[in-house]
Amino acid sequence: MKRGQTALPVILLISIIVIEAAIAAAFISYFSSTSSLGERLSVRATTAAQAGLREGFIKISRNKELISPNASTTFSLTLNQDIASVTIKRNPEGTTYQIISIGQAGSRMTKLVGTLYVDKITGEVQLTSVEEKPIEERQ
Repeated sequence: MKRGQTALPVILLISIIVIEAAIAAAFISYFSSTSSLGERLSVRATTAAQAGLREGFIKISRNKELISPNASTTFSLTLNQDIASVTIKRNPEGTTYQIISIGQAGSRMTKLVGTLYVDKITGEVQLTSVEEKPIEERQ
């Protein structure tokens, strides 16, 4: 009779340990998949922002008078389910353009700012810098 009485607590103890291990494995699996999803969204947002930057560069290369000096223009670019919102600004002298591209994938956003120089004589367009900037909070 004593053998049966000691077997039950041992079986319950082993069962509890197995259940705890299964719950821990489920939590680890959930958190690792969630973090990799966030990383994938960040990469997609950066890729969308880069595509918007390139599209702005192409528009300026094709039409140097796309916008008048000291003015700006805005357009959107859709890449599957990701979006790039692009603003092109031209300085007063008319030789430098600033392209601001904000890529959005799901809940992640990336802002890239590129500066272009256009030679007035040859019409050559040079990308002088690309920087990732923080996104200002919307009020």
